[in-house]
Amino acid sequence: MNVSEPGRRQDTPATDTAGLSGKYRLVPGVFDEMLDPVAGIRPHWQSFLAGLDAMPLSEIDRARDTAQRLVRENGVTYNVYEGSGSGAHPWRIDPIPFIVNGDEWKVLEQGVLQRARLLNAIVADIYGPQKLLRNGMIPPALVFENPNFLRPVHGIEMPGGTHLHFIAIDLARAADNKWWVLGDRAQAPSGAGYALENRVVMRRAVSNLYRHAPVQRLAAFFQTFSDSLVAKTGRDDPLMVLLTPGPWNETYFEHAYLARYLGIPLVEGADLTVRDDRVYLKTLAGLKQVDLIVRRVDGEFCDPLELRTDSLLGVAGLVGAIRAGNVVVANSLGSGIVECEAMMSFLPGLSRHFLDEDLLLPTVATWWCGQDREREYVLDNLDGLVVRHTFSNRSIFGGGMNALLPSAMSSQQRDDLRARIEARGRDFIAQEILPLSTTPAWQQNSLQPSPMVLRVFVCADGGDYHVMPGGLTRISDYTYTHAVSMQQGDASKDTWVTSDEPVNQFSRLSAGDHELVLRRSGTDLPSRVADNLFWLGRYAERTEGTVRLMRSVIRRIAGETGAMDSPRILLRLIRILASLGYLSRRTARRRIDAGLEAVEAEMAGFLFDRSSPRSLLTLLDDLNRTATLVRDRLSVDAWQTLDAPRSLARRFEEKAPLEIDDVLAFLNEMLRLLAAFNGMQMENMTRSTGWRLLDIGRRIERCEHTAKVVRELAPAHDPAEDGSHDLLLE
Repeated sequence: MNVSEPGRRQDTPATDTAGLSGKYRLVPGVFDEMLDPVAGIRPHWQSFLAGLDAMPLSEIDRARDTAQRLVRENGVTYNVYEGSGSGAHPWRIDPIPFIVNGDEWKVLEQGVLQRARLLNAIVADIYGPQKLLRNGMIPPALVFENPNFLRPVHGIEMPGGTHLHFIAIDLARAADNKWWVLGDRAQAPSGAGYALENRVVMRRAVSNLYRHAPVQRLAAFFQTFSDSLVAKTGRDDPLMVLLTPGPWNETYFEHAYLARYLGIPLVEGADLTVRDDRVYLKTLAGLKQVDLIVRRVDGEFCDPLELRTDSLLGVAGLVGAIRAGNVVVANSLGSGIVECEAMMSFLPGLSRHFLDEDLLLPTVATWWCGQDREREYVLDNLDGLVVRHTFSNRSIFGGGMNALLPSAMSSQQRDDLRARIEARGRDFIAQEILPLSTTPAWQQNSLQPSPMVLRVFVCADGGDYHVMPGGLTRISDYTYTHAVSMQQGDASKDTWVTSDEPVNQFSRLSAGDHELVLRRSGTDLPSRVADNLFWLGRYAERTEGTVRLMRSVIRRIAGETGAMDSPRILLRLIRILASLGYLSRRTARRRIDAGLEAVEAEMAGFLFDRSSPRSLLTLLDDLNRTATLVRDRLSVDAWQTLDAPRSLARRFEEKAPLEIDDVLAFLNEMLRLLAAFNGMQMENMTRSTGWRLLDIGRRIERCEHTAKVVRELAPAHDPAEDGSHDLLLE
């Protein structure tokens, strides 16, 4: 199959249908999810499009803006890696959902369930009897050279034989109207939390359309997942935790989001310890035994004692605790071995071996170059394939990365690649270039076709599996129809699966007549979280005190205070800055001697100089970073209130240099936002141990700040003479 030329799309004439869809243009040779070139609008899209056509264009734009506003307010981010650094980018949601017919979904569901059973059986055999290796059904190189194969885990039995508790499968539809599997994710699958957040956001952004659509809900899926995890522990009230690599991980938002939604603590490796082959959570009340770990840390990093010795993300002794049967880890360590794309070429035979069935969902054609015949085919057809390293770490958020497209290479590059394949074929796989189907997206006040990939999620359910009625749909901004990469800035969609039957209205929110069991809690607060809550209080108070101090200085520079605007008072304020560590006393004296212009220039540095450890931007970064570390402990309102000051600072930073009036307006607004968090903490937070630690941090910081201010401003003479008393109260 040929790949369309980058940056160019040959459009067919507009269809003759009315409304927005009438201006929709198809991409030649590509299946479109909404529009059949002969029959017109597909039946399961008609109701939604009718509602969309009834909306003014401004209303659709409003829905898009509402979705992005909610994303910003909820702090939905994805950490995009850029060179040596990274940045948290806002999540992008297109206001037009991807709609799947209920009957078609049932077919997909059966194929996904079959694949989940097959993948679990493969993992169980590789870490168990290894009959597949003995019978030659899997080449040993794909197991023993795979970095995801963890030898210390071999022979460990899992409760109920379930190795894969949660699986993600990437699907795409080709031009022949068939769904194909692009990849399997079994290590620590990402995306389910984003899919849930997409649904929450879209339910508000297009509430009228969603309310009248027979869309299957998602809450029951997550309840099934939670119930399955509880059942695996064999206890009625187990302690389950979600293990995250930390806030710098690309999908940390999802980790915090799911931990909060499922009602389990979010922990890092340092929060856990192993004693006598049992895993414990370090809390303020002492060690508490952990029964199950939902891991988002790659398997090889989970235990520096038996796996990667340089890992700081895991828990020393975890493998021993699993081996002793004292803790369940979901997914099991080493389960990422089935993510190897070279394995996909062997799945049809493995399906007949384990299930006595042909694969219901075919896999995109894959050739592993470690086999003679397959290697020769790849070399003969190199320009029509995409080549990857056998054990590349390709994922939902990096689809186009680590991929080699020989057709876009120079002749010298192709010759070099050919030589490498001939020398070490087992290091490479090749795949057919699959043109992706298109689905409508809202761009430039019209519906435009965008290439899409659908990620479907599966969770364990007793001895079988359960499929989420929906998933995470990704669309591309580019005209490439064969690759989607979120790290290149692509967007996502809510996925609607229609139903001809009444929709299950189950919600994880308790009903009004639900009987609640009241118990005292809060003592199980992890020590790291307790420390971060304490420092969150200190940083919040430190930032507020700094803003008040800077505002007093700026007001006197601007002459707002009238008679109290005296050099003596300004000197005292500068001395306070020195006592708080902003500058030395000698520097403060020089600033006063140089005049108000020098003081004003110094204030600009205090505000927006990121190199200064005491600048306002640095303090705001510290405040936000600490809040991120305890994000799962903060309500949405608290998070939005804490994020608002930094957003405000960024807006004013872009306008720099600022006039004195703009600086005062900025500081006044900043003070109101910080006071809002203080009021929310005092009035709306539950008086738990976490709240007390946050409050203690606030009070200690306020005491220290106030003592320094009083020391500088408490007059030894008549306070009415120079206004020291009024300044102290200010």
